[in-house]
Amino acid sequence: MNGIPRRARGRLLRAVAAVATLVSALVGTAAVAQPAGAASYAVPASVIADDAAWILQGQLPDGAIAWYIDKQRISPYLANYAAIGLAEATRVTGDRRYADAAWSWLVWYAGHEDANGFVTDYTVDAAGIENSTGDEDSTDAYAGTFLAAVRAVFRVEPDVGRLAALHAGIQGAVRAILATQDVDGLTFAKPGWPVKYLMDQAEAYRGLVSAAELGLVLGDGVLVWRALSAAARLAVGVGSLWNSATMSYDWAVDAAGQRTVTNWAQLYPDAMEQAWLASTTAISPNRARILVDQLGATESQWSQPTAGAQIDGAPGTVGYWPQAGWALLRLGRWDAAQAAAASIRAAALATGRAWPFTTGVAGQLIVLEAGDPSLILP
Repeated sequence: MNGIPRRARGRLLRAVAAVATLVSALVGTAAVAQPAGAASYAVPASVIADDAAWILQGQLPDGAIAWYIDKQRISPYLANYAAIGLAEATRVTGDRRYADAAWSWLVWYAGHEDANGFVTDYTVDAAGIENSTGDEDSTDAYAGTFLAAVRAVFRVEPDVGRLAALHAGIQGAVRAILATQDVDGLTFAKPGWPVKYLMDQAEAYRGLVSAAELGLVLGDGVLVWRALSAAARLAVGVGSLWNSATMSYDWAVDAAGQRTVTNWAQLYPDAMEQAWLASTTAISPNRARILVDQLGATESQWSQPTAGAQIDGAPGTVGYWPQAGWALLRLGRWDAAQAAAASIRAAALATGRAWPFTTGVAGQLIVLEAGDPSLILP
């Protein structure tokens, strides 16, 4: 780590890793150990380098990562996933260009936070001028994925100076999550949209635990405490959504407390909401296994992008969901993860990575291809 003596590095990394264990203990999910290390399979580094190079085609001169290589729109949410993939690409290939590009994106995000820590989507005109849309899909998930991306990039390229430059941005992202955290611990998607989505809870939780780790490195005890306590409350809230009748978590809650029950026959949002959660340590590995097994039984085609599926209540095609495979990594199901990654990548290449393949999807796919859960399991 830049500026840290070699002997101190191990102690710091052990302290950072202990944060997740502490949160798990607080919410009662620490009894079953996580799989150690990376997968037994190894996707060639050239494959991951190719995917990472494609992401770089979508990066603008100021560090922003557009959601597609035409560079016409910036979705901070998708760019955060692209950055996680770039970090993984550096870990696998040793090419620091990818992590450097991810750092540049993180600086862009932090620099575009408002006083609440919120970041909007942007359009990019023909002259390359970025214009805020004044809106975002969510505030909780944008902030959570940013924090997860900072953690991932720092673990691969632990430059304390660069991390310190993001300190205010990290604090802002935690503030953004807390801005919509309700008394039950769950977060509303954004101000003015009073619905608590399970996917968002998964991403906010991963982000909060990531922030606590980063706070340790930064020596910011207040940040550590705020993030840990919020993560613990959020995990308890998620636990309250368990529905034994459907063997799943109710995937949405409105302001009146009305819940949306999971229909496993619908790939999105229902089944994918479960997969997102299963990829995090907000729930126990035993619960994650239940969800992953149910996904395999009812939506076995989830990793076949051109297959048919129920999407938003109507017949459609599966599309790209490599992050669902992160749950396989969490559970150590390496063969299934490898097969899913190969299927998704083959479908993307068959279309020349045409939309709806995005830079964010590419980042998620790189993590799945690499088979190492360490960057996604704080």
